[in-house]
Amino acid sequence: MTVEECVTKEYKCILNSANSKTHFISSNQCLNEWDDKCEDSPKYQHVFYQFTCSCITDTTNELIEIASSQWEKLRNLYGNKRIYSCSYNLLQTLIDCVKQNENFKVSIYSLNGDWETDGTFIAKFYNQIYCNTLSDNFQRLLDILNCLDNTQEYWVSGYQERFSSTVKQHFLLCGLLENEFKEEGTFWYHLPIEEALAFQDKAPHHLNLRHLEETHADQVNSVWPHRQPGSLEYVKLLIQCFDSVGVFDEGNNLIAWCLVAPLGCLSLLQVIDSHKRQGLGQLAVRYMSSLLARKGLEVTAPVVFNNIASRSLFEKMGFKVVDKKI
Repeated sequence: MTVEECVTKEYKCILNSANSKTHFISSNQCLNEWDDKCEDSPKYQHVFYQFTCSCITDTTNELIEIASSQWEKLRNLYGNKRIYSCSYNLLQTLIDCVKQNENFKVSIYSLNGDWETDGTFIAKFYNQIYCNTLSDNFQRLLDILNCLDNTQEYWVSGYQERFSSTVKQHFLLCGLLENEFKEEGTFWYHLPIEEALAFQDKAPHHLNLRHLEETHADQVNSVWPHRQPGSLEYVKLLIQCFDSVGVFDEGNNLIAWCLVAPLGCLSLLQVIDSHKRQGLGQLAVRYMSSLLARKGLEVTAPVVFNNIASRSLFEKMGFKVVDKKI
């Protein structure tokens, strides 16, 4: 049974703390089946619950789509927030994707058509929801989240730590119990553009660097610590729509890689076990950092709190923590 086939008013919440996302999906008797599928991913933390949904009915607010011709103006509102999650980089990355591919499916919404006042928006890509506001009062952010159709599958992803209580309140209003809401996030690392531009990103003569292809998605997903049902399609979309780099040996074998997430940050950095401690992770990071910097984007990377190895790598390369992302 797929998630799409689950149509009753019982709900399941999966809190993917390792991948820093809050997931809210509708479900019925597929709880045990989903649980079985997750058993092979020990770092995938999940919580199941069932309850009768008390749907949010708000006739005073509605989502109004922001025309793509206005996205640059919305992006510019976040010009002095460039190093933070769900800000300038996210919007610029989505703008670039739409320009390159007219069939790229992404929508950005305002609350009641008003986004110029305080920059409040949500962006929908795949089943991901990204949100932000420039206001110090988060009521409008809560209102726009409450306009989402909570009978559909979605993840609220990448939000800044300061919005944690607002996102929590949204899910509590959806029917989630207080003791069932758990979240763990990531350190949000940043490297200034000028430092990224100074990186030497050329590969040794026996290695080849190039953009990943969709055929590599299986390998990338198979060793992703946070993989889950449906994550293969997500990885394919990342490869299709965003920048990436693969490190290939002389036999054309993929041995390391780094992708860019919709947030416009480095993501899914991985080196296969047989080639670790050879500097390949740093090579991939240098290459992707330079690529983002040449596009005028701040270089950022989320790292799970307990991933000491990755934290050490980024810190040795000059990245510094500027925020936490949930």
